[in-house]
Amino acid sequence: MDRIIKAVCFGGKARLALIDTTEAVNKAIKTHDLSPLAAAALGRSLTVGAYIMHNLKNKDDRFNLIIDGGGPLGRICVAGEEGAIKGFVDNPQTDLPLREDGKLDVGGAVGNNGDMVVVKDLGLKEPYVGRSALVSGEIAEDYANYLYKSEGIANSVALGVMNDANGCKASGGIIVEALPDADENMLFMLEDVMTNFTALSSLMCEKSIEEIGEFYFGHLNTEFFPAESVEYGCKCASKILGVVRSLGRSEAESIIAEQGVIEVKCDFCAAKYRFGAEDLDTIFGKNGEDH
Repeated sequence: MDRIIKAVCFGGKARLALIDTTEAVNKAIKTHDLSPLAAAALGRSLTVGAYIMHNLKNKDDRFNLIIDGGGPLGRICVAGEEGAIKGFVDNPQTDLPLREDGKLDVGGAVGNNGDMVVVKDLGLKEPYVGRSALVSGEIAEDYANYLYKSEGIANSVALGVMNDANGCKASGGIIVEALPDADENMLFMLEDVMTNFTALSSLMCEKSIEEIGEFYFGHLNTEFFPAESVEYGCKCASKILGVVRSLGRSEAESIIAEQGVIEVKCDFCAAKYRFGAEDLDTIFGKNGEDH
């Protein structure tokens, strides 16, 4: 089961999250027919998305994460609402030669000539928009940079995705954030622990995130909270009529006259919806309203 385990270290002077998104990545691979490289990039981003989602305060809050580094993968888009995350990449079959160390070249696929943007709809008049320049395109460094530059949080981020011929074997992340009362010695100890996670996905094949948390952070006066489930799914079905209604009846009739139907495809889940002339009264009402 995909899940996130939150904790506080040093008696509440730093916070920790351990995240497992393996099932989410496997669902994304099937939905979008992702190459191993695309799956690695989107998987890391989904883990960041799970972290953002589970730090929103209210159930109606929503977020969007957009990473666009100018690389061949194109944009990575992750969104979350009603407790569920979803995501896609522009070019899901992107493939590049392995790096010299034998690892997937996520940074080369994403690129680093662009930004990471986080949009949070918190029910206020205007959404919160945070932005930072990409550092490497490897996602973990970029999100760490975002947290520090855009939200002023000292932090460390480790992300990993391991794929094989059958899909994703392990995907997840470990994120620590220093709170204002953390001193230099605490920061040093956290940084030292985080050096153990350069191959996080390999470690996750051997240990659960519960075991990783206890083994590497248990000695830091850490209090672990109950696991929260991470759901991968799309809520587009409840909104698709609104998308068609936004066209206005006259424009909808014009499209149907020209193309026979209105077809709407969701980028996040690849679902397709088709509407014909017989559906217009249901969408706009029988009195011919044109919204």
